[in-house]
Amino acid sequence: MEIKWLKNIPLKADEFFHFFKKKYNLKAEDIFKLYHITLNLKALSDGPIHKFLERIPCYLKFDEIGKRKYLMTLPVWTLRNLIKEHLDLKLTKTLYLFLSQRLPGDFFKGCAPKHSILASQDVVCELLDEEEKAELPAYLKVKHLPLTFSISGTCEEVIKLLPLLSIYALKKEKEKYSIFVTLSISEFMILAQDLKEIKALRERVESIIESLKVLFPDCFGEV
Repeated sequence: MEIKWLKNIPLKADEFFHFFKKKYNLKAEDIFKLYHITLNLKALSDGPIHKFLERIPCYLKFDEIGKRKYLMTLPVWTLRNLIKEHLDLKLTKTLYLFLSQRLPGDFFKGCAPKHSILASQDVVCELLDEEEKAELPAYLKVKHLPLTFSISGTCEEVIKLLPLLSIYALKKEKEKYSIFVTLSISEFMILAQDLKEIKALRERVESIIESLKVLFPDCFGEV
């Protein structure tokens, strides 16, 4: 088995999409599971946020960082499901109108509303770039800074790992299977405890952890 932290992948949305499509021949639906968006939200009232969270969107990280101020990270896969299933919500409408102007059109194929959407002024969005995410305080960075990994092995080896993951892309190449997954630092550290039980992965996992400590020392209490 082998695990890699894909550190040198493009971070811009359109480049990320085309990179995984060309290099790894992943389907669009799989790439939607890997690309994560982080936003600052400022609400004028509690209603739109409470109604949104009542629906319990899948694979979404949400933190209150001030009075009616929030930090949210979600994969494009979740954004698409929100648009398809929860477009009645003010926050979903705001997210669609805001992000459809800033993300590649490929991200909205098959889920874009067929009718016009009225803008809501109840929530203001700000899209964070990689530098801004890296500047987040440690307690937020460990949850909201996405890192992408690949794990490869035989069918038997890979299938044992799938119950440990929530959202991932799975690809078969001849006799080898590869899992692609985007995790926060905290999610990877939890998964690492199980991965280190696999002898073939132990050394590489420990190496990745050491690299994380060097790049993000504040997240490990080393500053």
